[in-house]
Amino acid sequence: MNQKNEIFDLLSLLKVFDVNYVSDEDCEVLHELDVNNPVDVSKAVNALLISEFRTYLPTAQTRLKNLLHSYLENPKEDFGALFDRVELAFDNTVSDKRAFMIAIRNSLEALGALGP
Repeated sequence: MNQKNEIFDLLSLLKVFDVNYVSDEDCEVLHELDVNNPVDVSKAVNALLISEFRTYLPTAQTRLKNLLHSYLENPKEDFGALFDRVELAFDNTVSDKRAFMIAIRNSLEALGALGP
């Protein structure tokens, strides 16, 4: 897989927030949250992503961790191509996709799911 397409592996982190993936009950949880507030993103991660992430094989977790860190290290990466492939179940639109991904990373790290 070439570098350009590797970003799409990060869809695994977003699919739990996609209207085509989440249950009606989970959609209700997300509808109450502000997708542009890091505290609310953390709540969404805790509610939906952590349990999903922990089902991944350790090698997949490590790969996603490394990809996320790698793309966040590139200040020019805005994650637009990634977000074009999902329809998030939040009431509002992500205004800063990069900040959303940083909030996911920070939430996962705070819970020990990604490690430092």
